[in-house]
Amino acid sequence: MLRDVAYQSNTQEFWNSCAAICDRRDFVHFGSFFDGKGQPGQVSAVSHGSATTRFNKVNVLNTARKI
Repeated sequence: MLRDVAYQSNTQEFWNSCAAICDRRDFVHFGSFFDGKGQPGQVSAVSHGSATTRFNKVNVLNTARKI
């Protein structure tokens, strides 16, 4: 796992660099049940799932703030 990183690429280069995607045994669902916003207040669940995926030759940037 990495922390404070982002990737830099365009869509075609990014998906062409996808080398492997794990199967449904590795799929994990993440999310939040409370995404409060708006006026008047609105609440909705926000979630997505993904499996571990490997990308080759993607430019990774350090986004950590130095104080």
